[in-house]
Formats: sequence, structure tokens, C-alpha cells
Amino acid sequence: MNPWMYRSLTRPVRGFLCVGSAAWLLSGCGGGGGGSDGPVVSTLDFPIETVVEVYMQSDHQFDLAGARNGVNVTMSYTFTAGATAAFEGHAAHTATEVAVLTANGVPSQLRSISYFALDPYVSYGSLDQDTGEYAVFNQTANLPATARVGQSGVLGDEISYVDSSKEQVTDTSALSWSLEADTATTALFCINVNVNNTSIGDGSQCYRIDANGTVLNFVMRVNVDGGTLTLK
Repeated sequence: MNPWMYRSLTRPVRGFLCVGSAAWLLSGCGGGGGGSDGPVVSTLDFPIETVVEVYMQSDHQFDLAGARNGVNVTMSYTFTAGATAAFEGHAAHTATEVAVLTANGVPSQLRSISYFALDPYVSYGSLDQDTGEYAVFNQTANLPATARVGQSGVLGDEISYVDSSKEQVTDTSALSWSLEADTATTALFCINVNVNNTSIGDGSQCYRIDANGTVLNFVMRVNVDGGTLTLK
């Protein structure tokens, strides 16, 4: 697997307002539970703000798998809520995310810290603990209190730097959200990232949620070599 492909797969794992590979120009988010006839458009209202608030304050672990062009890929992802810390002048909540990606038996690991506010949720940015890459997010709109399948909106823009000195930009990204069809009682809440760097690629990170505000699972998709790699 090419290094840029690994980066594309792992950069989205920075909490709900992920960065990196998630261009979410993809139709839907895949991995739905709608059965062989395709996803079902739920008519329920989904509490997006509650989903994010609860998720970001608790620990999570997901194991994903997929394949593309003969490359079998698995990813073990853990999300651990942390203490408060200063970031760009903010007293921020933190979460540590670890993604272990294995492509055809060869493992790689990414560790990052996300910085954010709660009530309402606002993303400030993230720090890659392995490379030192430093990302600052400018959130221009809040997530909705509730949403229905088919609705979407803009979130903001992010600038990624080589390190916290912010002297060298590596790429910029535009983020949005969407709520996609899944089943009659669930939906896929997707964070969509359009990375302005063709060497990285775009993709999406989608959370399967129910009307009670519970995250049941998630699906990651990334554009790779003219196609899409789906991990679920």
C-alpha cells in the first residue's frame, strides 16, 4: 500500500470532525443495514447534537475490514476520552485516537489527539502524536440539534501544518455533514471532508445511529486509484 493511501485511511479518525481523507463526494456512506434491496429512508428525527455530545465523552472501539485491488485491509480503531488541555487559546476537551491499519498483513499505526468544546460541540483541531502534524479547524457552523435523512450542511475549513510552529502548510480541507439512508430505524451520520491535495485523496467517515442518539457502528470510505475502498 502506498504511504499516501495509508494516510488517507487513517487521517479521518480524529473524532466526528475528522480531517483528511473523507471526501464525502461519495454517494451515501455505504455499509447500511437496508438489506439486498438497498438502504431504507427513515422518516424519524435523529438527535445529531446529542449523538456527538455523548460520543465525544465516552470510549469506543471498532474493528473494520475491506479490500481493494487485491489489497486486504483491516483497521482497529480506539477512541479514548481525555482531560482538558489548552489548544490555540482554548481550554479544550481532548480525546486520543489510535488506528492500527493492516494491509495484506503489514501493520501501521497512527495516534492523534483531538481538541474540542462541548455544548455546543466545536472542533478546534488535532495533533498527530507520531509525525507532529498540527491541524487547526475553523468551524463556521454548528451541527443541528436534529436532522432527517437527506439533510446536510457545511461545517468549516481546516488547515494542516507540518508541526505546531504553523510555518509550513501540508494541505487544507473543507468539511460538511450529511445524514444518509440506512434502515427504517437507523441512519448514517457522515462527516464529509474534501481535501485540497490530490496526493492524499478524499473519503468519508459515517456513524450508524438510532433515534435515541446511540452510535451503533461506523463505516469509512476513501477514494483510492479511481475507485473506493470501504472499511466496515
